[in-house]
Amino acid sequence: MLLWFLHRTILLPELLSERYRQVMNLPIAVFGYKVFQVTPQKTNTFSDFQYGSTLETEKQDAAGKKPSTYNKGPGLDTLVFKVRLSVDLGVNPRIELGQWLAIKDAGIAYPFILGGVPFRPNKWLLIDVQATEEVIDNNGNMLALTLSLKFDEYVRPGSSQSNANKTNTNNSNGKSDISAIMPVADYKPNTLSPAEKAQLK
Repeated sequence: MLLWFLHRTILLPELLSERYRQVMNLPIAVFGYKVFQVTPQKTNTFSDFQYGSTLETEKQDAAGKKPSTYNKGPGLDTLVFKVRLSVDLGVNPRIELGQWLAIKDAGIAYPFILGGVPFRPNKWLLIDVQATEEVIDNNGNMLALTLSLKFDEYVRPGSSQSNANKTNTNNSNGKSDISAIMPVADYKPNTLSPAEKAQLK
């Protein structure tokens, strides 16, 4: 009876409290060095989570008939969500905004870890950051704002279209080629004969 009483009044609440702390410290999601987490000191979560996936197609006209459909393949998936930042939630909105902008400008793709596992196989590239619903006090301190973050699926790096077009232009017919302006090793200038020079007088 005494052991049961100790278990119910001392041991069990302590175990539940420890379990509660462990669960509360687990991140909800992670992207790069940004962590979405709820702790006794800070609440940093997201809302309005939207995921999109498309199939790229092309309509091809057919005389007197409905257009044909050319299947190009799957398009890049998209991910959008909002983050409410507030000093009341234990975060600094201005610092958070700066960090998200730095991630966007760096152009580095990261996996989006949701619940401890990657959300979808590929990485994600942050392409758009919008700040709305700002709350600023009389001293110019940013007290709260809502971030809208948009991500594109990142599969592999591409190449610059301008560089590709420049290469194709230089190698195309009718365009200048570097070999046309290279010196010819066996070139000898033409000289007039004495008879030809006499005719010019």
